[in-house]
Amino acid sequence: MTNVDHAEDLTAAMAELRERAERNGAPSLQDGALHFGSTAIPTPNFEIVTSVHTGHGCTATIFVAAGDGFERAATTIIRDGERAVGTELDPAGPVIGPIRAGQSYRGPADILGVVHDTYYEPIIDADGMVIGVFLVGFPHSD
Repeated sequence: MTNVDHAEDLTAAMAELRERAERNGAPSLQDGALHFGSTAIPTPNFEIVTSVHTGHGCTATIFVAAGDGFERAATTIIRDGERAVGTELDPAGPVIGPIRAGQSYRGPADILGVVHDTYYEPIIDADGMVIGVFLVGFPHSD
């Protein structure tokens, strides 16, 4: 399938991911941890990303700004039998430029070795800084 085939699904999944996170409050970076209101990401049971994954059948991830890049703070991606928390957003991939510029990215992206149809949105704090990233995606099946 192509990203066009998943366009509506990606839009719906992203809206739910953003809404579930932001219902806790405004995003902020506190001591290197991403927060929505007083809720730190990840929550102990990864409820926000898991509920989007369950409801839409997609990969769901929330990244936090770390140094010059972004690392997974909460994800449904499993690597070596565990959630791939701490892995980084590809610094050489097509997503990083738009995200750093505060723009979303829709299109194909390699996620830890698997090409997905994706939708990434920056998480921007009250000062206009990109402090994280939302991701939803479907593995290519062609």
